[in-house]
Amino acid sequence: MNTMPPRTPRRLLANLGTAAIVVALVAPVGSAAAEPTLSPRVYGGTQAHGNTSVVSIAAFDGSSWPTGCSGGMFRPRLVLTAAHCTTIHESGAGVAGFALFSPGSTALTYSNTGPQGPAGVHVVNAFKPAGYVNTTSQVQPNDIAILQLDADLGAPAFTRLATHFDMTNLLSAKSPVQHIGYGLLGPGQRTIEPYATTLPMADFKADGSMGATFASGQSSATGICPGDSGSPAYAVTAAGSLLLGDMAGGNAPCGNVSNYSNLGFFALGYLEMVNNALRSAGYPTIPSAPQNITVTGQNRSAIVSWQAPATSPETVVGYDVLDASGQVVCQTTTTTCTVPNLSDGSYSYTVRSKNAENEGDAMPISAQPALIAAPAQLPAPTVSKGPNGKGLITFATLAGRSSAVVTSYIVRDNKRKVLCQGVPASQASAPKATLTCSALPKKPGTYRFTVEAVTEMGSTPVSKASRPFVVR
Repeated sequence: MNTMPPRTPRRLLANLGTAAIVVALVAPVGSAAAEPTLSPRVYGGTQAHGNTSVVSIAAFDGSSWPTGCSGGMFRPRLVLTAAHCTTIHESGAGVAGFALFSPGSTALTYSNTGPQGPAGVHVVNAFKPAGYVNTTSQVQPNDIAILQLDADLGAPAFTRLATHFDMTNLLSAKSPVQHIGYGLLGPGQRTIEPYATTLPMADFKADGSMGATFASGQSSATGICPGDSGSPAYAVTAAGSLLLGDMAGGNAPCGNVSNYSNLGFFALGYLEMVNNALRSAGYPTIPSAPQNITVTGQNRSAIVSWQAPATSPETVVGYDVLDASGQVVCQTTTTTCTVPNLSDGSYSYTVRSKNAENEGDAMPISAQPALIAAPAQLPAPTVSKGPNGKGLITFATLAGRSSAVVTSYIVRDNKRKVLCQGVPASQASAPKATLTCSALPKKPGTYRFTVEAVTEMGSTPVSKASRPFVVR
């Protein structure tokens, strides 16, 4: 597993370029001799012109266009990027304006005359985590942001945001992470097209010293370069194209592939910021993960129950119950769901909340698994005398041994006569229980007793006989 060092170099490009949709809040400054800065790319990647998941972003400092970044299309009027792309380099102040280009388009910006072919789309808000600072050339904690536009820039390019559960599964499998950006192809090598590459998932920290982060790992031929700051990282899974978050930096210079990994910030780890942006732009907010999940075996089914999410419960339109592989095994609009027709085994689940746009979080599996097992023969009971000459029959129950719902336990003597039966109410879920039998044999002799469980799945075999019980 690659763990990112405390501080990693950022991937912000000096003097970016491209054209299509300008969102400058301040008019660009003209110049007769403009030196073009071509927006760079993922080095060693594949050209991805027309890929609508990525946006080129130029930043205006009030007099020129010195830097540029990439971004991901989160909503038609929301673009995910890095927080340092929204602030003046090594300063806490916000940039004076932005220019965004059509998703996946050719992008050209001159450092002094600005983006070529700007359009009338403007950034009206830049959302960052509370307390974010941009004070050094290194990646700072919580380096993630969302730009809100005054008009649609493009269609959402991703199925949904990756959940906490998705991230742990992606890391466990070292799944491929897709990167696409307008970053350098190598040291000093620039292009005006987006480029894409794939790197393995290498790390995930939901709450580390840098915030909610993930990392993609090493490759001998490809990686992330300046200009890729803010670029989207996503994974293609059975659930669709899942947006993990934005890329912010790497732990080696551009083109150094011998020991290289790339640091990103996990979007759903910043749910408050994400929801602030969604709310401001008029989109449904995203519910957090369901709470207090329990799983109970019942005959051949698992009953999964939970409580509504703490954040944005009002936007929930349904829930998905997921098995350990991430497969949806049950869907409901309530807070309980039954997974039927299970064979013997142990079953674990988590639950994802969903809003009208299929967004919602799910936590890694933590609930105690449910045991699904057919009723099996019980051990021999023990017999003792109770008050008033009654017999006390103590036996192991099916609790923890079977998922079968017990309707009765039956105690018999060695002549198969029923001496007593029932389910001790206060001990029904205990590993051992005691029945009081008032009909113990009174005729002198030696007796043995057995117990069996009657369940909704059928009766267990009769247990082995107890130790001899002598009536004198």
